[in-house]
Amino acid sequence: MGLVHGNDHTMVLDRYILRLWLAPFLGALLVVVGILLLGRVLKLVGLFADKGVEWGLLVTMLAAILPYFLLITVPMAFFFAMQHVILRLYQNSEMDALRAAGVSYIRMFRSLLLVALLLAVLLEITAMVWMPQGQKLFQGLLMAVQKMKPAPSFEPMRFNQDLDHFTIYVQGMSDDGRLQGFMLEDRRAAVPVVYMAEAARLERVGDVLRFTLFDGVRLEGEADKLRSIAFKRYRVGMDIGALGLLKIPQWQARAFEMKGAELWQLMRSSGDARPDIVAEWHRRLLLPTTLLVLFVFALPLSHTAKRASKAGAYLMGIALLVLLYNIQLALTQQVSHGDAHWLVMWAGQLAALALGGWLFWRASQDRMPTIGAWAVAEWLRAIGQKNDREARG
Repeated sequence: MGLVHGNDHTMVLDRYILRLWLAPFLGALLVVVGILLLGRVLKLVGLFADKGVEWGLLVTMLAAILPYFLLITVPMAFFFAMQHVILRLYQNSEMDALRAAGVSYIRMFRSLLLVALLLAVLLEITAMVWMPQGQKLFQGLLMAVQKMKPAPSFEPMRFNQDLDHFTIYVQGMSDDGRLQGFMLEDRRAAVPVVYMAEAARLERVGDVLRFTLFDGVRLEGEADKLRSIAFKRYRVGMDIGALGLLKIPQWQARAFEMKGAELWQLMRSSGDARPDIVAEWHRRLLLPTTLLVLFVFALPLSHTAKRASKAGAYLMGIALLVLLYNIQLALTQQVSHGDAHWLVMWAGQLAALALGGWLFWRASQDRMPTIGAWAVAEWLRAIGQKNDREARG
């Protein structure tokens, strides 16, 4: 019965830690992802306005790039949420009570370690499958929008078939911008329809491309079933999205657009694989492991006095994130350019993990200086150096 009772207590602790962690994690994730998406929207909104592209496409592009953002933001949100839990336990003296009861830090944060492992697996799947698919779609749509014309142009005396389901012929253009000697074949229906007019005006209204035809005839059918209607003014509207104006270019997939299986096949098929392929493969394997590195750093960077400000812990956390991601980027570029072996990428990550693990052990032995004490020591050292300089001067 005592064993069951003990297990109940440990499960209560796990649930309590998870409950403290979950809301800050979701909040931080939404804020950081929202900021990244907003920044991308601000970059794209001018382009979409100039090209007159429907705004629904912007949502598609943002959804496509979301997996890439999650690879970066999920470890950050996990880390800051764990810092929040540790700082709260310190501030409320719960950490002292748990330690006095003989609960180790590993046992205390066991549930968060399991969460970190689960998130790492999900991020690995994202890195190998969802992210490259999204990157390929995003880059293709971006290039298509950049090359897209707000409205098609027609070369005189030439049959133009650039628009899907339509063939257009124009003899010339008048001074007021009207198309002269205009012919339009519409193949959207089972029976093609041909419009012939002395003049036509092209304009765009929202997501509709509209031709206004003057003094012409509409022909439908063929042979003895041919029907004709003469008109003084006639309008033909076309949905921009169905015209094929937005053509996604096809190119050989680049390393960051390849799925994990494609990268692996390229590495297996050739002993002399491209350095960028090797670097991309190992980068995707490494990124999710950053969760484990941040897990072991969270405790030592949040080991603070009860009345100390939380700002110091969060600032050190931000500095750690910047340092880790810059080291990963620098090593990845070295490998991608062929200037280093891929093992250096793993060596850098393992070194960070080892350092964090050592600091975690120091903190578990209560041998880590608090952030407040460290800040005071640095302040006193700076004052001493200043006084020494003034005495020598």
